[in-house]
Amino acid sequence: MTNKKMTNVKALTYALENCELPTEVAEKFEAMKASYEKRAARKTEGPTKAQIARAELAEKVFAQMEPQHGYTNAEIASLVPELEGATPQKVSPLMKLLGERVLTSKVKGKAIYTIA
Repeated sequence: MTNKKMTNVKALTYALENCELPTEVAEKFEAMKASYEKRAARKTEGPTKAQIARAELAEKVFAQMEPQHGYTNAEIASLVPELEGATPQKVSPLMKLLGERVLTSKVKGKAIYTIA
């Protein structure tokens, strides 16, 4: 016998179907249920526009990188116009999106990125 998790949607559905509720409470429960269902649907839609934009930006950076050349965060920011003046806090996550295609090393406390 498997125990199924009691979700908020299931609890609200049960209350709406099996309990005598005042109209105001039933309307509130319906709105809450719709909100939970909408939130659950968003989670399964896939990557957001921002995630897609960051992935595309990372690919642009990778396309501009030359093999056997090490790049600092400032040099990475100057490769693509969209990153002009970007801080290391913005560049570093972009480079992590490239995964194993880019190697990261530290030289005197600075991150150096090279094509793997």
